[in-house]
Amino acid sequence: MQGRLTLGVTVIVCMGVMGVADAQPKDPRLQPKRLSSVGDSITEAINAEEYNLFSPINPNHWASYANGYRGFWEWLLGRTNVNSHNQRITSAFGSSGRKNYMEGLSGADSYDLLPQMQQSVGRQATYVPVLMGHNDVCQNDFADIPTDAEFEANLRAGLEALRTGLPNGATIYVLAIVDIYKLWELGDELTSLGLINCQVVWAATLFDIYPCGTMLSPNNSEADRQYTRSRNLAFNQIIEDVVAEYEANDPHHHYSFTDETFLYDFTPSQVSGFDCFHPSAQGQKELSRVTWDDGPFGN
Repeated sequence: MQGRLTLGVTVIVCMGVMGVADAQPKDPRLQPKRLSSVGDSITEAINAEEYNLFSPINPNHWASYANGYRGFWEWLLGRTNVNSHNQRITSAFGSSGRKNYMEGLSGADSYDLLPQMQQSVGRQATYVPVLMGHNDVCQNDFADIPTDAEFEANLRAGLEALRTGLPNGATIYVLAIVDIYKLWELGDELTSLGLINCQVVWAATLFDIYPCGTMLSPNNSEADRQYTRSRNLAFNQIIEDVVAEYEANDPHHHYSFTDETFLYDFTPSQVSGFDCFHPSAQGQKELSRVTWDDGPFGN
């Protein structure tokens, strides 16, 4: 971890030098036809619609708010049409030259921003939506939550890779971390497979079997949960501030931030009916709607 932090500090120094430059007109924004999404299990749409008892981490990529798709098999199998960013791009900008890359991976945290964003650079993406940080807040133990400095260093390292590697005119759209406390508050209304109270499922955090003990553990006090939420809020503020800095100082790329992901109030039907925590396909559909509408290509 120390080596990663050192890398981030170096990037901070470099950005400080860049920040003194006078603001310049932006390069023209490229169409978002080469989509490369950075993120964690939410971007992968884990357990959004179809579950596997033998593989509890089951990506449902067709239901991703960012990369979701709907072809013949999705229609035939009756899968939800989430009207993802990928689909909206095709509708708005046409299918010619379209590419749809999923860099997100379940379990990823801010330390994975740099390698995932390096993959986006390798794709020469023109649109990079980013939804990361849930696994920084969701730890087994409070002591494992990164500090502000560590989180910021990781974010800057990844954005610096995009700044120096993406085509001029590309767009980076960074989304706030979802309000995990609100998901915990839904616990009494949720069941797994229609049979098991989700509070019972979340009790597995006591054995480090289920993630996010820092919020979901039954041993937590309200003060514990508010502390975890304070880290959620602090990381979102860092994201907002750093994205605004890059937008102000990089004349070659376009950066946007939205807190719609944090503000959104999920309903029970919008939470996975299997793991009681990740957005369901209906939740992913709403994430696509609110983030697209508030984003750089929305109406």
